[in-house]
This record gives sequence, C-alpha cells and structure tokens, in this order.
Amino acid sequence: MVRTGKCVLLISMTLSVISFGVRAACVDLTGPSVKTRHPSISKEYVSAPWVFIGRAIASRNVANPDDPEFYDWTIYDVEVLRAFKGQPPHRVRLLSENTSARFPMDKNKEYLLFVSHYPTVELAGKEKLPPNYVDNCGNSGALENVGATLKAVRALSRAH
Repeated sequence: MVRTGKCVLLISMTLSVISFGVRAACVDLTGPSVKTRHPSISKEYVSAPWVFIGRAIASRNVANPDDPEFYDWTIYDVEVLRAFKGQPPHRVRLLSENTSARFPMDKNKEYLLFVSHYPTVELAGKEKLPPNYVDNCGNSGALENVGATLKAVRALSRAH
C-alpha cells in the first residue's frame, strides 16, 4: 500500500513538472542573457502598426501539409469595431500558431488587440497565410479583462 502511494505521488509530481514545462515562456533571447519579456503598454502601442477593439467572427484551422490530422495554424476573421492606432480594414485576418505562442480567440467575443505583421510570407502548403498576428506575451486580451490597458490605450491614442 505504501509503495502504491509513493508511485502515485511520483507520477503526480512528474505530470506537474511536465505540465509546467510546456507552458509558454515569454523570454527575450536577443541579448547576452535570457530575460523575461512582457512589453509595457506604451512600448507595444508604439511598435504595433494597429491597435483596435475587434470581435472574432470566424475561425478555421489550417492543416499541416505533412500531417492532415494535425493543424499548424488558426486563422481568425476579426471585425474591427474601434481603431486606436493605424487604419486597419473593416475585417482583419489574424494568424495564430498552434504552439504555446498561440493567442486563442472565442467567436463573438470582443478583444483589445495590438496587431503586428510578419515581415515575410508564411505558407501552409500552397496557401498564403495572413501576415497579421497578436503577441501572446503582450497586452492584448478579452475586453472584459483589460480595463486598465484600455484606459492607457485611450490616453495614448489621444496623445498621438
């Protein structure tokens, strides 16, 4: 009996470590040392070409060309409701990797989004993927969770 208890405890501890290890780590690997990365609201506002409130209206997964049972990407169609920075079109397609770096969105939910653009064209097989994405380590989030961030963004948009 004691032996079984120790085995269960060991398995439980191992699963906890494995579970913790697969979470996304927001780190900056560009310098001589590894630093955690979470940009300030003002820094992300300045660097993002578009900052807006949008509603996710549709999504679809893009299959891995080498393994159709698995998907590499999710493309979200987002309706722009109010732009704070830049001039995004009325509808924007956002790309989210199916990795720990994903930025998941729920259909019909509103988000404050700091949108960046990939500098190169990404392909999934022969399909050209949208260049727009949201940094999951940044300040984007569901509208009901970003009150202070939204207040700061409003102030930044008036200042620019």
